[in-house]
Amino acid sequence: MRNLLRNKILTMLSENIKQDTPVAKNAAVQLAKQIVLLNAPNAQQFYDAMFVQVASIQNNADDVDYFVNEARIASQNAFTTAGVNAITADLVNLNDQLIGLTYQINDALQANDNNTALNLIPNVKNVLDLQNSTTDNLIAEINAIASAIKTYNVCIQLVDHLGNPVYYTDLHGYYAHNDATNAYITPERDENCFYNLAPGTYTFDSHDGYFSGTSPATVTLSDSLVNANGVIIVNLVYWSE
Repeated sequence: MRNLLRNKILTMLSENIKQDTPVAKNAAVQLAKQIVLLNAPNAQQFYDAMFVQVASIQNNADDVDYFVNEARIASQNAFTTAGVNAITADLVNLNDQLIGLTYQINDALQANDNNTALNLIPNVKNVLDLQNSTTDNLIAEINAIASAIKTYNVCIQLVDHLGNPVYYTDLHGYYAHNDATNAYITPERDENCFYNLAPGTYTFDSHDGYFSGTSPATVTLSDSLVNANGVIIVNLVYWSE
């Protein structure tokens, strides 16, 4: 999954659903206070707040399904969106429960049956809590997919024994050895860059030139090594006879 798409999805979840749901829950608590303390419930205020929540859940669930499918199409590694789609479906099903409860409470308040409305409010809070925890599950599922299909771009930089860049060599190319699978990988496009390497530990080295070579470097790929350009730079110390 491209980081841009993943971040867009997580932003929607964390900044929209995770912020809207507590607002809706507060509206339910406020209605209970209006009934018990004031005997003057604001039915319209509660109704409006619940349907803001319903719209937020529906719109964000649809957007997540759309963007995670876009990520699937863009990904170099195949993955299924079934887990994400199942969780967004759960969110929408909870919406249906919230709509039903909202209508029941609204009807009770219109009939001046405050006790029935008050008894239904805990059910509303339970649904909202479930939507909040289900959103947490959705975030975890997206993070799990992102971790499973994560790839790294690695570029080789030659340096001398003092760490200064080396620009001219007679080396015959570079390779990466996956220490877990024992596979050897050579650059496909740029002669010094490896694209879409799976997470793991690699030993990078060069094919010796006529009078030169490099010392191998073993690197475990991780996010902490990625620079601002989205690339991991691996320095190989160049030697020449």
